[in-house]
Amino acid sequence: MSYPRVDADIISFEVEGQVSSSIDPKSKTVSIVLQETADISKLRVKKYQLSEGAESINSFSVGDNIDLSKDLTVILKVYTETVWTITAVQPIERYVKCENEAEPAHINEYDKSVTVFVNEHQPLESVVIKEMKLEPEGSEITSTYRVKNGEIIDRHDVVFPMSPLYCVFQRIFTVEYQGEEILWTFNVVQIKIDMKVNSVIPWCNSAEVSAVYSGTGDPYIQYRKTSEENWTDISQITFDGNNISCRIERLDEGTEYAVRAANGSDRSAEQLFTTGTPDQIDNMDFDQWYQEGKVWYPNPGPTIKIWDTANKGASLLGDSSTIPVDFVAVQGADKQAARLESRWAAIAFAAGNIYSGEFGRVNGIGAELQWGTSFTGRPKALHGYYAYEPKVIDRAKPPYESLKGQMDQCQILVLLTDWDEPFKVNTTTGTFVDQENDPHIIAYAKYESSENTGGQYREFTLPLEYRRPDATPKYAVIVACASYKGDFFTGGTGSLMYVDEFSFIYE
Repeated sequence: MSYPRVDADIISFEVEGQVSSSIDPKSKTVSIVLQETADISKLRVKKYQLSEGAESINSFSVGDNIDLSKDLTVILKVYTETVWTITAVQPIERYVKCENEAEPAHINEYDKSVTVFVNEHQPLESVVIKEMKLEPEGSEITSTYRVKNGEIIDRHDVVFPMSPLYCVFQRIFTVEYQGEEILWTFNVVQIKIDMKVNSVIPWCNSAEVSAVYSGTGDPYIQYRKTSEENWTDISQITFDGNNISCRIERLDEGTEYAVRAANGSDRSAEQLFTTGTPDQIDNMDFDQWYQEGKVWYPNPGPTIKIWDTANKGASLLGDSSTIPVDFVAVQGADKQAARLESRWAAIAFAAGNIYSGEFGRVNGIGAELQWGTSFTGRPKALHGYYAYEPKVIDRAKPPYESLKGQMDQCQILVLLTDWDEPFKVNTTTGTFVDQENDPHIIAYAKYESSENTGGQYREFTLPLEYRRPDATPKYAVIVACASYKGDFFTGGTGSLMYVDEFSFIYE
């Protein structure tokens, strides 16, 4: 008889000094991003957990040191062997900032060279360096000099910002790191700059403008409605070398504008932009519900599918864990709120939840969900009300068994994305959105708390962090959950959360 095919998987992995990690069961890889100061050749394993029944053939244990300066192959086995690869990268932040800088410096970490670009009006005999970092955190740039006829001349100790340096010819900078002396070559090049608007990030009633200018005169920004001829000047701008930026306030929503950079009699080409509109998602106040059998749905009717819960799965073993109630944050006729309660449903833990999207189907002890509803707005924050009564975590699944005995936490999560379709979550297989690394996430916000609000609603404003502020969303995901690790069947039985009157805030 042949053995069944059961993959052995790594389900949790962490080393000391890591910034983040991602585990891909399909490609059998663990990808680690390390801090600058971590010793990549000697990393202590802090967490290492395998899927049920899996064992390691050539592995290590928590507390061991591993070398990730090259890819590490790990062989796991249930019945048959599965090969996993652990990789690590260690990005180092390197930068040089000079006065009258025309564009970002080109830094070549392999041949240890820097080329700085200044505008054509900056004399190479008197370059001022404001900041510089060329090696990992903790390194020190100690001196700079030139070499002429094989001899060191024009040597200076380095303290930033530096006094004007003679940079007509190549300079050398000395960097000390962990007892080693590292030499970097440094060149400065003059380039011509044409005045232009680089980018405009429009919001609902404001816009962020960045531009470049030639380095002479007093630059400013001008804007107007495209339906009008008169320009408005913005002279309160921020300088960064030859880059200028400003924020234009008090714009009309949903309106087309033109913007340009100016400098005396010189004008850049115009760039057009349109401000956004204060869009909301239907039923964000959670007033509209309907019921089929014993399952409650947070929508006005069965033909409208904007919000959903995991009720369909939880109700197979009991009543709905998310229901409408008249305990509301804002009083009024026909006002309702969402009551989310975490429960033990005979064979599995079910966290009370509500989310924008649609329930797919029950899959084993878990479920398949579609996260996201169509949305193209660009809000600055989510506003709303919540109440919470947490319980001690008494149900836990890998890799969160260590949370048992701790107080549960509620969670409010917001994602604005440009996925081509809603994201298919599968709680049985552990398929979730990679909230840290998904490149399609445009804006992100998350709130978690174990505080008991004492049976009273608490008002909140949750600012959105825009990772790609120039992008337009296609989908919005809003999730509220009574147990923050509910996706992993972990939480406190009886943890109770109420949410009401959600809305997006625009600027």
